[in-house]
Amino acid sequence: MQEIAPLEGLRILDFSRLLPGPLGTHFLSDMGAEVVKVEHPQRMDYTRYYEPKREGNSVMFHLMNHNKESLIVDYTTKAGKDTIMDEIKKADVLIEQFRPGAMARFGFSFEEVKRINPKIVYISITGYGQQGKKADKAGHDINYMATAGLLDLNRDEKGKPVIPGFQVADIAGGSYMLLAACTSGVLAQQRHQKAQFIDLALADATLPLASIAQGMQQGGIPYAKMPLLSGLLVNYNVYECADNKWIALGALELKFWNAFCELVGQPDWKAKSDQELIVGVFDKSKVTALFRTKTQAEWVALTEAHDVCLSPILTQAEVIAYQDRMERDSFAEISVGPHKMHPYKIPFKTYMAEDS
Repeated sequence: MQEIAPLEGLRILDFSRLLPGPLGTHFLSDMGAEVVKVEHPQRMDYTRYYEPKREGNSVMFHLMNHNKESLIVDYTTKAGKDTIMDEIKKADVLIEQFRPGAMARFGFSFEEVKRINPKIVYISITGYGQQGKKADKAGHDINYMATAGLLDLNRDEKGKPVIPGFQVADIAGGSYMLLAACTSGVLAQQRHQKAQFIDLALADATLPLASIAQGMQQGGIPYAKMPLLSGLLVNYNVYECADNKWIALGALELKFWNAFCELVGQPDWKAKSDQELIVGVFDKSKVTALFRTKTQAEWVALTEAHDVCLSPILTQAEVIAYQDRMERDSFAEISVGPHKMHPYKIPFKTYMAEDS
């Protein structure tokens, strides 16, 4: 089969800034879409100014925007607005990430854009949606995680909510959901031959990330009382190795745990039910002591040929080399001046079936 770029020929006008929209449109570009990044000269994408910088812009900006056409125009002037109107006529999709009403003040509301291009797919990314009491409120990743109950699920030993070291709502809720919004909007437009307006709220898009906890809550068991996948089980946990690096053991199903026990010479640890593997029922200190007998690399080598769901906990500096070994082609390579950078590629591949 031949790998293809499924969105080849699609033209996207991208008014988004910061992380959710730009990362999402980066992936759309990697799927073959032609993305035009629009910036106002007095309201440039803030990520340009982050550190570290290469060739005048941040590395983060380059990684998310290297595959887009840049259009910097003062669209509050008549000449600038005319330029944007010309671009709207050529676009299939318009994506914006301002608060509700901002695009209307610029003269580019959905109704105005629809008159210029009756087939447009118009996607508005906001924190809390286009309607409701919080529609005009500002928010960030931490706020959407809070209202989705995610920070409540992520607490330290003293019960204090812990902020993850990565953006959950912006990426899992925003960037990835943008892919679904864009492709479903284009499909609906092609089926009905009418303009589409899509209201994507980060607060809404973050909610399903708590699916397991919400299922337990609605069944009458608060997740805090049975945090199955948050350290309650010895077979689904993290362990320190002899070199002070860490390992993640995900032997959740009994067949994986029992295979692990055989592999490490501990057949007496094998279990017949999950209840036997709850921390406290099973002495976790035994597993902790076991993992401290080998380095992380030694554990990886020992288990590599066996299905026991064990993975090294990698630093960001180690990720690219590890993914290369997986042979999934997860990163591209670009040059910015003399500097080599490795942006993410779209995390799925599309293949066209060959003629039979």
